[in-house]
Amino acid sequence: MQEREARVGRAVTWSLLAAMAVAAVGQLEVWPLTAFRLFSEVRTADQTRLELVAEHRDGSDEALLVSETNPVVYTTDRQYPDLRGAPEDVQRRMVLAWLSASGVDPATVASVRLDRIVREYDEDTHEWADAGRSTVVDVDL
Repeated sequence: MQEREARVGRAVTWSLLAAMAVAAVGQLEVWPLTAFRLFSEVRTADQTRLELVAEHRDGSDEALLVSETNPVVYTTDRQYPDLRGAPEDVQRRMVLAWLSASGVDPATVASVRLDRIVREYDEDTHEWADAGRSTVVDVDL
């Protein structure tokens, strides 16, 4: 009987450890398992970030900056990747919400694009520089 309980205990322990490892390696957020990226991100000399850019009807561009002074955009910027796969009407609603939260008048905006920006850290100047920019999705308003 005691040997059977020990086998069950080992099986449960190894199963839980395997599930935690799969969640961490696969970057899965399936409650109650997590990829453990709750409060930090990987810091390397190269970074990729997403940026929303409002293209105004007069031809000018305005980046919708994510900062702590704008709590709505600051806390929802992790939804930027969802924009690409969303249906067009959902894309428009998402973009209009971000424009409103950023204080940008949607009537002055022709479209909003989501750009992927590759940044590199210069060890000599200790500053970040954009190394490349590509458009992920463009949403017409």
